[in-house]
Amino acid sequence: MGPQPSSRQAPRYEIVRWRLLLPLIGFGIDLLLGRPRSFARDAVRVLAANPFPRRVEGLERVPAEGAFVLTMNHYSRRGLRPYHCAMVVSAALLERRRGQQEVRWAFTSELRGQRLGPLPLPLWLIRWTFRRVARVYGLVVLPRPEEMVMGRAAALRRLLRELGQAPVGLTPEGERGTGQLVEPPPGSGLFLALLSQQGYPVLPVGVWEEGETLVVRFGCPYSVTLERGLSREEQDRLAREQVMVAIGRLLPRELWGAYAAAVERSLVVDGAGPESAR
Repeated sequence: MGPQPSSRQAPRYEIVRWRLLLPLIGFGIDLLLGRPRSFARDAVRVLAANPFPRRVEGLERVPAEGAFVLTMNHYSRRGLRPYHCAMVVSAALLERRRGQQEVRWAFTSELRGQRLGPLPLPLWLIRWTFRRVARVYGLVVLPRPEEMVMGRAAALRRLLRELGQAPVGLTPEGERGTGQLVEPPPGSGLFLALLSQQGYPVLPVGVWEEGETLVVRFGCPYSVTLERGLSREEQDRLAREQVMVAIGRLLPRELWGAYAAAVERSLVVDGAGPESAR
């Protein structure tokens, strides 16, 4: 397994490129007017303008029709953000599921500490932009981790409405993930289990880099199960573990992070090796 590229060698998946000038102008106009756009089709345009090596594996595991809950690790570095990874996934799903609704991504309600060069961006502008982007692309805004308890019910209702029409994509780690897996915020396990209990399969996706190649691997759909007789806190922890182990099994061993022992145990039980090593 090749090492992650150094910051000097690492390709930058840029949005602002001359080949994207007209689409960017169109996006800016639609953003101001709140007109709907296709995230997947815009992703195809962005990827075409960024000719860096990419490899998609396991696409045949994706349900050809119907809704599901897609869970992806929050892979990030300078020049490669999770929304770039989401673009690769959305473009691949557009090819796999022709004629079906594209995945509706869920993302955090805001990002703090953002800057435009030396100038800090005001929080009100970030929140307005996020709400506007969600409206244009039909995305789902999730509460931040500290707001999860208060906003969970409303977010669950919104996700269930979306799942009645299209797949939904999530990064369970929130904005905290970078490379190695980290624990998702408390409450997210029960949140995902409730979605799964509504009959929607969970589709794991692992994203990482081999040298300068961005790799996206789809896993097999599954259901999140809750063991009765346990406290809600323990049920939530175990549900989070199920979700992250399913993702971890798609990744190289060095990215298992906080779930290294749990992924190892699952492979011993199944008598299998990590899918990323196959």
